[in-house]
Amino acid sequence: MSGAMKGATRDVIDLSMNEGEPPSRECFDVLERVGPGILRKYADPRPLEEAYAAYLGTDPANVLATTGGDDAIDRVFRAFLGADQEMVFPTPTFEMIPACARMARGTLVPVEYEWGTLPHDEILAEVNERTGVVAVLTPDNPTSRAFTTRELLRLADALPPEVVLLVDSAYAEFADEDHTAALLEIPRVVMIRTMSKSWGLAGLRVGFAVGARERIDVLRGFGGPYALTGPSIAIALDRLRNGVDKMREFVEYVRGRRERLAGVIRGVGGVPQPSQTNFVFSSFPDARWILRGMAAQAVLVRYFPHLPEYVRITVPRDDGEFRRVERALGCLAGRAGGGAGAMGGVGGPRPGPEALLFDMDGVLADVRRSYREAIVRTCASFGVEAGHELIGAVKAAGGANDDWAVTHGVLERAGVEASLEEVTARFEEIYQGTDEAPGLRRHETLIPSRELLEGLARSFRLGIVTGRPRADAQRFLREQGVRGCFSAVICREDAPLKPDPAPVLTALERLDARTAWMLGDTPDDVKAAVGAGVVPVGVVPPGQAEQAAAAVWAALEDAGAARVVNADSDFGGLFDG
Repeated sequence: MSGAMKGATRDVIDLSMNEGEPPSRECFDVLERVGPGILRKYADPRPLEEAYAAYLGTDPANVLATTGGDDAIDRVFRAFLGADQEMVFPTPTFEMIPACARMARGTLVPVEYEWGTLPHDEILAEVNERTGVVAVLTPDNPTSRAFTTRELLRLADALPPEVVLLVDSAYAEFADEDHTAALLEIPRVVMIRTMSKSWGLAGLRVGFAVGARERIDVLRGFGGPYALTGPSIAIALDRLRNGVDKMREFVEYVRGRRERLAGVIRGVGGVPQPSQTNFVFSSFPDARWILRGMAAQAVLVRYFPHLPEYVRITVPRDDGEFRRVERALGCLAGRAGGGAGAMGGVGGPRPGPEALLFDMDGVLADVRRSYREAIVRTCASFGVEAGHELIGAVKAAGGANDDWAVTHGVLERAGVEASLEEVTARFEEIYQGTDEAPGLRRHETLIPSRELLEGLARSFRLGIVTGRPRADAQRFLREQGVRGCFSAVICREDAPLKPDPAPVLTALERLDARTAWMLGDTPDDVKAAVGAGVVPVGVVPPGQAEQAAAAVWAALEDAGAARVVNADSDFGGLFDG
């Protein structure tokens, strides 16, 4: 993810890591009670193991406290998977399963399957004398589905006794069925549990391996004697003694809200998987649009390159988060919704953003023979050759929203000593024209079709955010016959220039809009949009050579554009869904 997307200016909601409810003040009160002496002592994990065993209803000998669930997974593979052995697992799966198996130098044997039903026969078909571990997740990450206790017992009973069945149950509290007691009866099973998800204590890194004593005793020898810190043990122990009811209230909240989240996702064209976790895993017609568009609105979700159609969204942890997620997803509906009417054509519905914002030069106005040529000719008048390719590269680099300053910068780098005022005056003569010579501005033409803009204006509030002087911007709109389409035109006189988000925020204020897309052809446009919490759509200006267009495209994506299109009569069908 680009730095621009990470650096959104507003409060960021991180729904990419499946973390639980933020811990209460009671957690900090625990540390005040135990005092600073806890920091100088190695911590004894046995009280924590006893408390967790009581929570599960088993013997403490069946529980090993570990540094998060990942430590427990790692121990299983180091203990029961040799360098000449194989690990069989349904895929896709949690990334640490194959990662830890590789670190143990085992051989991976993935099994493709139809999500939702344990691939019993397919797994057994891969099990042989070299198999050391079979690893399954339930509920599963990332698919969010769960296997039944009956399926798990059937698989466990069918495996050879020397094969360990690892069952990662990090999301067990959110599931419809609790398989813990039944699997504890099977000696070859080791379950992975954690306090990171339903308990909301991911930062403490408290996990557990749970299984028959003979397996757990082996795992104790594959880690340090003090895997957990004193503060982690103290807080986790307090939650197990005093916070079970609160945890279960949060679980019920999530279980109720995940179907509501699934409904919102369906409303914007996504297809959610049935969930028994604290997240919803969904396919979209354009999953990267969802990922990057949400990030621009300061909501982080998870994208998997090996599952490019899918996005994973943690269930929002309170009503305020939910409203922001709902609004952010709704803003993207025009692209995610599908169908020719997705953007709400004339008389149609209005999913998508409340407003559409446009940069002017290179997006609405073809300025190759006006502004861009004015830069070239102004430089030439000072004896400096600056071709269109150079100007395009300068624009793509960012910090180039002022053509007067761009021209002055090119001349300065060429060793020309001229003031900005002198360069600006020369530029304006060439662009505006004089009594002796007509100006280049006469060559400007409208890039999108007038019909497209008029149709969008009937369904959305349209605005312009440009670095042009107001007189130039208004004149272009009048000459092209589209001034009436735009309810707000923000020019250089109104706010600092992009990449400052101020002009974008000013446009939102004048349009009385909370959500918007912004179409711009430079990284400055994209960064200004992200800074204002607006979804940025990059536009490659017309007339670019193939290599130059590719460079502009890459620069726009790197700056944080949720999508990039070519400047043409309908922006590559962007508004058709």
